[in-house]
Amino acid sequence: MTKQLKSLISNVLLLSLFALHAGCGSDGGGTDVQAVNSTGASAMAYPIVDTGQGTCYDNSDLIEGPAEGEAFYGQDAQYTGNTPSYTDNGDGTITDNITGLVWTQELSSYSMPWSDASGYCEALEAGGITNWRLPNVKELWSIRDFSTGWPWVDTDYFHLVGDGSDMGRHHSWTSNLYLVESEYQNEQVQGDPAFIVNDWTGHIKAMSGRRFVRCVSGAEYGINDFIDNGDGTVSDNATGLMWSQDDNGEAINWEAALAYAENATIAGYDDWRLPNAKELQSIADYSGVFPAMDTSVFNLSKLTNIKGQADYPFYWSSTTNPYIEAFAEGTTDTGSVYLPGYTYAWVLAAGYNTDPDGYDLHGAGSIVFDTKAEEVSDGSGIEAFYHHVRLVRGGNVTKTPDGDPGTYRGYDATRVVSFPDGDTGNNAAGNAGGPPDFAVAAEQLGVTEAALLAALGDPTQGEPDYGAAAATLGVTVEALQAALGAVGGAP
Repeated sequence: MTKQLKSLISNVLLLSLFALHAGCGSDGGGTDVQAVNSTGASAMAYPIVDTGQGTCYDNSDLIEGPAEGEAFYGQDAQYTGNTPSYTDNGDGTITDNITGLVWTQELSSYSMPWSDASGYCEALEAGGITNWRLPNVKELWSIRDFSTGWPWVDTDYFHLVGDGSDMGRHHSWTSNLYLVESEYQNEQVQGDPAFIVNDWTGHIKAMSGRRFVRCVSGAEYGINDFIDNGDGTVSDNATGLMWSQDDNGEAINWEAALAYAENATIAGYDDWRLPNAKELQSIADYSGVFPAMDTSVFNLSKLTNIKGQADYPFYWSSTTNPYIEAFAEGTTDTGSVYLPGYTYAWVLAAGYNTDPDGYDLHGAGSIVFDTKAEEVSDGSGIEAFYHHVRLVRGGNVTKTPDGDPGTYRGYDATRVVSFPDGDTGNNAAGNAGGPPDFAVAAEQLGVTEAALLAALGDPTQGEPDYGAAAATLGVTVEALQAALGAVGGAP
């Protein structure tokens, strides 16, 4: 199924280059992108930041924007919402001008277990801000950039670790534990898994282990305010979006999903559309309910999975994962030679996101991508091709039939996609595998190096108890972490 597709693609993507093609409205003329009313964003408690995807795709390539009534009309690029807007504050922080959230520009320099992530943010001082916290999954997803992908953030503002070649450096923690339990769990979601966002391949998944951290400051973002309108529709007063209360009742391919949305009439409204990836994710429920959606207002088709469990659909978004000319066949004097490429579309798992054996792999509420149609199968044997549809309308969105091809950077040599490696090891200071300078840390704390080492204990026995170590040394946990961080990153 689609669950392991993302893992497969993440590996193959390391070998891929995004091709520079003409996209929607690519004749070089002016694009039909109407100005977005910014007051709509500021008036909403939960304004959805647009994906930034301005190019159109069929099942396998970039295309010019389809006209209304043509195949593939109604995709992400042809509806534009609150255009992403950021301010680099010049002090290591970034302000999102749509949500009002302030972010750390840098990820943590080292990975850590989820249990340490909140404490890391709470102890952080950056840009004169002291009330940092670990972002929830909707907050972290809000800064995803779908204009080009790989990595899926605007690296002019948000810095990463590494160059994407090491999957251990791909992931950032969110504050949401994955609380859905199942008799059939992949080892990845056993124990105390939490949701991560993959900065490089774009997914939302439930995982355990050690991950990196990007901290946020500001009023909590991502709280819905659903109203059952009693006519087969559900309004979210927080986002300004209206949703179909029922899904379409059957699994269809992506082209058919777009057509279904464009031709639908529900409760007298005929301006429904297939939601983009951020709109769709806005109605996911990460509180631990199953399915991962508010069933007091939404009706979901009921399914049975390979293990015989009651399960629920994946839902298509209108957003493409560009993956073009991906399979390098070889090189010639003039450059690389490629086999035909593919494009995928993002989907939300309302139910279990299982591996091929039926074990919950990525979690209910995860977002992954799948092949759009059987005729462009990548031959992996783990594709699904057919998913359900839930419709959306309204919001601060205008029609942009020609898209905005200027957003597509393809293989752009000017785009920064390589950053210093973050440490993924277990050493105390997290400085890329080498031992920290405990003498420097001890001097900063006003203790002896021997006392510091004794308090931290044997590093081969796992993570030290920093609270106990700080108490032994007569310092605060924050001071201990700051001293260790100053010599290569806090543990």
